[in-house]
This record gives sequence, C-alpha cells and structure tokens, in this order.
Amino acid sequence: MNHALHAAQSCQFPGQMAGLHLRSGDIVRGKYRSMLNFNGKVIPSTLAKAIVAELASQGIATLLVGQDRATLDYLRSETGALLTDDFGANEFEDETLRAFFEMGLLARCQRIYAGSSVFASVSSVMSGIPCTRTTALFSPPLAAQLMLEELERHESDYHPFEAAFGYLSAFLNIEDDISPAQARDILGKGYALDPENDAYALKIVASYFREKDYASGEAILKSRMTAQFEARPKVPLPMLTALSRKTVHGYAMGKDFAPYVAAAKAGYPYAAACAAHILHEALEDMESASSMATIAIKAEPKNRIFKQVARQVGSVASGKSGRLSQLRLRLRKAGIRI
Repeated sequence: MNHALHAAQSCQFPGQMAGLHLRSGDIVRGKYRSMLNFNGKVIPSTLAKAIVAELASQGIATLLVGQDRATLDYLRSETGALLTDDFGANEFEDETLRAFFEMGLLARCQRIYAGSSVFASVSSVMSGIPCTRTTALFSPPLAAQLMLEELERHESDYHPFEAAFGYLSAFLNIEDDISPAQARDILGKGYALDPENDAYALKIVASYFREKDYASGEAILKSRMTAQFEARPKVPLPMLTALSRKTVHGYAMGKDFAPYVAAAKAGYPYAAACAAHILHEALEDMESASSMATIAIKAEPKNRIFKQVARQVGSVASGKSGRLSQLRLRLRKAGIRI
C-alpha cells in the first residue's frame, strides 16, 4: 500500500488537475440500479464530456477515475482527459494496490468531483480537499439538458445501462418541472435500454395516473406484475418493494404514492394492490391498506396476486384474517407490533 501511495506522489501532473470519479458497478449496471436512493452517489458518465469541457475552459485538466474501462477509454478519446493509466496505474496488477494508487492520484488533484463514495472520501481525507458535487458546475436543470443533448447525439456510444442511467438522472433532476408527457418521453428512452428496471415502469405508470389516464397505467402494472408473479409467485413482488423503498431522505417514490391511491379509488385493481402495499409497508395505515386490497379482490376474486397482497396486509378481504387482523390493527395503532 505504501509503495502505491508513494508512486502516486511521485507522478508529475501537467498543470492544474481536477479529479472526476465516475462510479459504475451495481448502482448503474447491477442490482441497485432500480433503487433511486443510490442515484446521488454517481456522476453519470453521460455528463462527463460537459464537465471536462467546463473545466478546460477554466484552464484545468481532468483526471478520470472509474470502474468501466470501455467508458473511460471512450471519454478520453472524445475529450482528451487523462486516465490513471497515463501515470502508471496499469503497472499494478493487484487490484487493491491499483485502487490505492488511484486514490493517491485523486488526492493530488486541486479539485475532486464525485458523488458520495468511500473511494473519493478516502482521497478527500488524504488531501484535505473536500469532494465537490457537479452542482458546483451546473444547476440540475442544466445538467439534465446537457445529458439529454449528449444522449440525443451519442446514446449508442455508451453501454445501454450507462445511457439508461443518464436518462434516469436527467429525469430526476427536472421531475418536478416537466409534464407527465415529457416525463414519459425521457423515461421511455431509458426503459427501452433497461427493460428489467422497475423504476422506469413505476414512474411511467405514475405519469399516466397523474393525467387520470388510469387505463394506460393499469395496463403496464398488470403486464409487469403478472410476469413477475409467474417468475416468482410470492408477494411482495420486486416492483412493489421498489415502490415502497425507504431512503435516508424519505421514500424514494413517495411523491408517486398519491397518484397510485387515486387510481385505486377509481377502481383499478392492480393500482389498488400497489396502493395496499404502499399503505401497509410505507404509511402503516392498516385500515386503508385493507380497503385497497378489498377493491382488488372484489374486482378479481380469484387473482392469486391480489389474494397474497390481501393476506400480507391482513385484510379481511382475504377471508382468512378475521379477528386476528382486527387485533393486529388495534395493536399497531397502539404502537405495538407483532
């Protein structure tokens, strides 16, 4: 480790340098990519060209540090940014030593741009230079515009999941300022690149529900929930878990809860199943959750998904809860959980 850090200290930079940490891994390409609470940990690769250009206009070169070599090579070829290999990182065959060398290089930069990551935090502690978010360079709306423009021109140059993450990041930056139709346009492009990602489907459904186009949103829910249940006949389905997931800042999809409940009250059973799950798992409103489950069961009494949701929320609609359900409800209201 000391050898790697010493080697980093011995490197000669061409002038003022800013380090740009581009994470990828599970947040962009793996199991966490449907968990919106992790998006802030990553600077989208689709914003990197704009960052390098902005820093260059200030007379500052950029060192790219990241996980995906193909993405880094592409960005270097397009921007002229430097990679850690330019300073000898490829001489470290051991991945741990290479990581320490790269952290040492990042620590020597005059600025460090990164999301929240241990890697960048270690470099920050080593140098005493705080990690800076890209909002110091671009406002969220401008960053969204830059990413969408980059994707319009060069989407195919990126790995599909990197491009999809760019669409999702752009959407989240301007979600509160665009129409449902605009939301679907952006989300639909990401969904086409990453069709297994529940976040796109759930957000697209919410956009339809906001316009009171309940039938269109319900059709997506039915198709996706049925497919997930057939693959693994157990509730909660992955998309229900994604819908109710809590973050340190609240619920990742909390602003979408009301549209789902409104669709349920309008009589749409798959929306009602989702609303029952939201009310039970997130809001802990057992009585309302039971009412939502009842809507779904009455619409399709033999639907196995609805039966399991009703059973999960302890609804009398399942026909099996009875007094136990009422007892649990009273205990929960009293602050006692069983």
